[in-house]
Amino acid sequence: MSVRKILAAAFTAWLAMGGAAAQTPPYPSRPIKLIVPVPPGGSGDLVGRLMANAAANELGQPIVIENRAGAAGSIGTAIGAKAPADGYTLIQCSIGNCAINPSLYEKIGYDLFKDLTPVILLGKSINVLTVGNDSGIRSVKELIEQAKSKRLAYASSGVGASNHLSGELLKKMAAIEMTHVPYKGSGPAITDLLGGQVPIFFDNEPSILPFIKTGKVRALAVTGKTRSLNLPDVPTMEELGFPGFVIEPWYAFIAPANTPKPVINQLNQAFERALKTTTVRQTMQGMGITPSGGSAEMMGQFMRAEYERWGELIRAQGIKGD
Repeated sequence: MSVRKILAAAFTAWLAMGGAAAQTPPYPSRPIKLIVPVPPGGSGDLVGRLMANAAANELGQPIVIENRAGAAGSIGTAIGAKAPADGYTLIQCSIGNCAINPSLYEKIGYDLFKDLTPVILLGKSINVLTVGNDSGIRSVKELIEQAKSKRLAYASSGVGASNHLSGELLKKMAAIEMTHVPYKGSGPAITDLLGGQVPIFFDNEPSILPFIKTGKVRALAVTGKTRSLNLPDVPTMEELGFPGFVIEPWYAFIAPANTPKPVINQLNQAFERALKTTTVRQTMQGMGITPSGGSAEMMGQFMRAEYERWGELIRAQGIKGD
């Protein structure tokens, strides 16, 4: 074959490749699905919907919410992990399904670090140590004193929830014993806290804040690194002499493993821009959530640290999932 024919064949192949590339639609070219592994109405669901609406404008495609609740978030996460890694399926990630569950349950249906890849950390909240008004407890010091003289009970929204582990961490650091009373969600736990059936509850700020503001429960401390903007007069646990007592429930997005890096970067940047909008920031802060952001790599490092931290506490306290 002559040089001229070789060049002509190469040029034809190059044109064909270019034509095929030109026909590939830019990402995203259709709606994106966001699997939220909790029921509608909770703080995680609300954050997912807020970010989906805000980032849809950035991406030029709608983000459709699909609630797949069950097994403390593991069912929806496992479903998302098995979805095609093409950028059209995202999963809502939290301290539960992306940090606690892998150490709490023997089988969750996914490997956190092999089946999934981080996209972005959206924001962090805190837990608030609250007591019922008829408990007679007015400070963390009084709570510990009472716990040493009689066995107190504390509520949680379920085994392995961050408010359960908050109570376990207090037991460990204060060298006290308390009886854990798990409920099916924060709502029933708050009802019994108000009614005096259980005296103590470390609840997420977004759900307990209205009851604190109306004086129906008393806030003793917060588990953040700093005080809450919504509760500036309530000290942190660290201020009260518990160094390292920092528990910040968080919200993030992840995707199936092997999702192309350029797609992950594009999603990360879209959510990053959405987090910087006034509407998103004000809405999240009003819920008691501090917006975060940052790269997918930063999210991965954070998730690994949280997984190791809570796994250590779960093993030390001998906590087992239902």
